[in-house]
Amino acid sequence: MIIDDPNSHFIFLFHPNIYSGEKYTIYNGKEMTNAQVMEYWGKWLVLARRERLDELAAKLDRFVEARLIPCIKYDRRPSQNLGMEECVMMVYCDFRKRDQVWTLLKKQGVKLKAWVTEKETMQLWMPGSPLLERWMESKGLDGPTKELVREDAGRRLKHIMENPDEIFSPWEQ
Repeated sequence: MIIDDPNSHFIFLFHPNIYSGEKYTIYNGKEMTNAQVMEYWGKWLVLARRERLDELAAKLDRFVEARLIPCIKYDRRPSQNLGMEECVMMVYCDFRKRDQVWTLLKKQGVKLKAWVTEKETMQLWMPGSPLLERWMESKGLDGPTKELVREDAGRRLKHIMENPDEIFSPWEQ
């Protein structure tokens, strides 16, 4: 199911059961813990024009519906605050299934591949990291607001790391 809310920066592809509370971070039928997500969860990155990603999303939606790909999100427009000229599609999956997901992407014409773990992504957005700092600067945030954003980013990461056995829930962090 493609979820295209014009108010969101991202366009999402989820299985419809997400609305009944089903998590997308599932491996072998079980919801993953924070520790498992940090160890195994990641995403293939695909950079392209928005039109190309719309076409690709339409082709990949059936794989999300069939639960071969857990979820996908991609930019509505290039991220100017990160200096991007192309949009980014993130095709999420468990590391142990990433080769299967890559095969699906390759069959749809994706040629370049880049894999990033969730742990690496979180590190890129930690307080003081270049991506977080660049994003805050591009938003024109004042000093006190920047500090609140840094505290929130640190709190989220700290919660995940201090609660490794908790079921991963990105919406509630």
